Amino acid sequence: MKLVDVSKLQESLIIYDKALRTLPFATLSEVAAKLKLNVMDLQGKHSRINERRKAGGTQSYKIGKEFKEFEQIFGYEPSLIEPKDVVFITRENSQKYDDNELLVIGGSPVSNITKKHPMETKIVFGLTTSHAEDIVYSLFHAERDEDSNSPSGAFDGYFTKADKLIVSGAVNAARGNLAISGEFEIPVKDDDYSAYENLVDWIGGAHNSLRSSQGGIPQLLCAETVIKAARAALRNKLKMQEYPSVARMIELLREDAFCPTLEVVTHEAIGRGSRLILQKVGNMDLAFNTQAATKFCQIRDIYPDPNEWQFWLQAGYDTRINDWHEKVYRTNEQKNEANDLAGDYCLTGAVQVNITGTDGGSWTVDGKTSTRSNGQYFIGLTAGKHTVTFKDVDGKTKPVNQEVTVKEGEVTTIEAQYT
Repeated sequence: MKLVDVSKLQESLIIYDKALRTLPFATLSEVAAKLKLNVMDLQGKHSRINERRKAGGTQSYKIGKEFKEFEQIFGYEPSLIEPKDVVFITRENSQKYDDNELLVIGGSPVSNITKKHPMETKIVFGLTTSHAEDIVYSLFHAERDEDSNSPSGAFDGYFTKADKLIVSGAVNAARGNLAISGEFEIPVKDDDYSAYENLVDWIGGAHNSLRSSQGGIPQLLCAETVIKAARAALRNKLKMQEYPSVARMIELLREDAFCPTLEVVTHEAIGRGSRLILQKVGNMDLAFNTQAATKFCQIRDIYPDPNEWQFWLQAGYDTRINDWHEKVYRTNEQKNEANDLAGDYCLTGAVQVNITGTDGGSWTVDGKTSTRSNGQYFIGLTAGKHTVTFKDVDGKTKPVNQEVTVKEGEVTTIEAQYT
């Protein structure tokens, strides 16, 4: 008896079509609630017209005065959202699903005697969930590229939309909706307060209307990178032994930046880095279209091998920054890296260093501020090349820097000797 039956996969798609179409919406809605995004079920396109109205025409009156005349009161800046077609495709083989490994589903042990388990249903829901997670972790970083075979090229994310506004000149320093912040780094010295003070200055320099509750609550979107750096800098500034709570830091940030109702929001989808977005709550839209194809999900039996089949899912997604007027929006010049958290496979690796020649040797990996000692690890490193550097020890010559190649799901161990 086959563990997976292609005909039953087809039946599952028909039976659960509505539920499968709803699944990406449910996943995205959960994230949207945390980030306070507006979610739209949209077939086709939607254009929002931002009206710009000039003021300053009022002046004193007297007979014979030469008055200043304004030639244009109104201007318009349109903002468009249109879900772009995306597909999620996998090539599956029923022989890769090992019966002996299928032990527990939903917390209940599986009987290998009766073979009563919903494997086909689990597969189609699992694949659809993986697709939804691809979208979540691309929300900010994706850039539409029709030749791309990656989620990062599926549609334009929020950071990409912001970058396009910067390139077009709609967001710029002269208007005040673009402001340099520099990188937010965890301080290495006790007298370094820069990460916190830079954040205060950046928020405090925004338009008065953006910092006030007029027209909506101001919201700062940033990665944990910024929060950790600012919190560590605030600890130094307050000369505290312990780190201040995040709630305490936000309370002080509101006071110091004169932004009394500020909300600070972070999420894994924002990634890692120093990118900042200060805006009024509700300024971002997320549109999806799970009606893009008559059959949302398909099982295609197209391969010569009868055990192989293709899973095909088709939908559409797009994002929009509603308004970028300096009274409602501000961003900075920094870039973020995406967190690759979709799915359950391990996509990171670790480095371990064994040190000889001293008991006091320590080391770190490029981009990290903390150190490790003999036999310890740095975990969660992205696959690729990293540089291990060693700290000085009195009376010893430290090892030279070593370049290591990290592999997904593996620990790379190296040896180092102090002399």
